[in-house]
Amino acid sequence: RKLDQNAWAVVRGAVEATVILLSPVVPHITEELWHGLGHQESLANIPWPSYSEKALEEEKRLIVLQVNGKVRSRIEVPASFNEGEIERAALADERVQKYVRDKEIKKVYVVKKKLVNVVV
Repeated sequence: RKLDQNAWAVVRGAVEATVILLSPVVPHITEELWHGLGHQESLANIPWPSYSEKALEEEKRLIVLQVNGKVRSRIEVPASFNEGEIERAALADERVQKYVRDKEIKKVYVVKKKLVNVVV
């Protein structure tokens, strides 16, 4: 299957970044690979690949929902949700509702935006 121009550019960029990242570990082999990719300059003179802080940010978080310490469900919430919003989303989950319906909720623990434990 042939790759279109955009796909080939992405693959080539990934291969070049991988070769650069491997260069401190296996310098002789990566230098050969670098020249095999069509570059004339030495790999030793190429700057380290840059990265985007924005790409490292999570858009969603997986929250484990427990009722009385037993895992009952999991939900995905936006990473921007605060503890109150996470708690409301957890209590609105239908599988959690099945276990807390007609019972008094004594306490709701939200642990570091990773887990919600509802004590009934």
